[in-house]
Amino acid sequence: MAKIGILNVRGAMPYYEELPFNVLVNEPGIIRDLDLLILPPGTLIESQVLQRYGWIEKEVWDYVERGGFTVGVCSGVQLLSKAVNLNVKGLPGYSRGLGILDIVFEPLIVTGPVRVRITDESWVTRNLVGTELMGWQAHTYGKLITLSDNVKVVGTSHVPRHNYKNLEIETPTLVVSRKYNVFGTMVHGILGRESPIMRNILHEVGITDDDVTNYYRNYRENDWISKGRVSPEASTRVITVASTMTGEGKTLITSALAYCLSRAGYYVGIAKLAGDIRDLHPGLYILNRPFKPWMSIRLRWGSRSLGWVNWQETLSTVRDIGLDVLIVEGVMGLLTGSSRRYRRGFSSTLGFIRQVNTDVVLIASAGFDGIEGALLRLETHIHLLDRYGRRPILVILNNAYGGVHENRVLRRFMRKVNKLGIPFVAIKSLPMSSKPEELIDLEDYKDAAIRISGELCNIVINALGR
Repeated sequence: MAKIGILNVRGAMPYYEELPFNVLVNEPGIIRDLDLLILPPGTLIESQVLQRYGWIEKEVWDYVERGGFTVGVCSGVQLLSKAVNLNVKGLPGYSRGLGILDIVFEPLIVTGPVRVRITDESWVTRNLVGTELMGWQAHTYGKLITLSDNVKVVGTSHVPRHNYKNLEIETPTLVVSRKYNVFGTMVHGILGRESPIMRNILHEVGITDDDVTNYYRNYRENDWISKGRVSPEASTRVITVASTMTGEGKTLITSALAYCLSRAGYYVGIAKLAGDIRDLHPGLYILNRPFKPWMSIRLRWGSRSLGWVNWQETLSTVRDIGLDVLIVEGVMGLLTGSSRRYRRGFSSTLGFIRQVNTDVVLIASAGFDGIEGALLRLETHIHLLDRYGRRPILVILNNAYGGVHENRVLRRFMRKVNKLGIPFVAIKSLPMSSKPEELIDLEDYKDAAIRISGELCNIVINALGR
């Protein structure tokens, strides 16, 4: 049987999408014996795997130069590149890749479904020119620039929305090396067991069509199939993680709750309001489960929608697969977009909470206007939610800090919300809290989520009634 290895080190997400493999590459000496090497999605550049695992650079180069077949997916193709420009929000410049592909990446945010068109012939795209495939992109540094004729673009994506704007573009996303047996794609979801591209790749390493399915057995799609923990009469409990403003820690809290509830025996899923599915990656990394379209809940915004599926479809799906709890990360602040009115659908986190009648975990951060400002915002939003019959099951102050005066203010606020039957937790600033999302190391993020999960889990479990 052919050996297909997938890199499984810090920041790698081998189960994020359907990919074939039967070997996990997590230590030196494995790559040289492979028939095909896959560099998977994740945060391989941000996690500095080349610096952390010195053996990767030498072994991948040796493998490629001996004619080994290599596939890079999203972060994987970034690792194959010369460099990735991390200069977002004034951050320091380029992070180097292996340099196997003569390309660089510049900032381009794309987070949603795309249509991919095969534009040129190669060993990967044999007999596929003109074919269109559907996939998705979820990246911050997605502008692929070729530097020489050593790289050939063999596919482009039609992107309906980029950089948070409703602007359509056509951008290169599939490339092959003219020197090596190396292929890279910035598009997810196009290399599954029915993929004509992957069929061509597997043929190159001697795998027949009849044998393809055997190499997808390690894909963990079945992790989203019912585990029998919810009776037919029971409904999935939905918890919305909302904040008073954007950037207050919703993703961190969502990831922490996913971790601790899963550890407590709940069958847990996560979802995101609107289309920025990058926010789901830390939680999926922690749960070690694949992304599915039902995780992106559609939100109305002007003449267009943000997100993939409507909330009814998401809830129907998670009930069918038997989830005990679905944790939904809100979008922006609780009220952002709430002034918009539609006959159908909603345009804000508040609208979703009211429409679906979810539980609420409410967050504010003291990192913007201090403890005083954050607590005032929390109090205002608690009263608003209470008016709609959605009193939070937990209120969190993120980035809290100490001092005689501040501690007195915190105690006074805690007494006030406790009288309403609302638990209150103040979380001290974590290193992750101030780190821009564009430089997230998923392993660091996991550690931060685990560190705070213990303070939150018992409260939420009590609210769930177990």
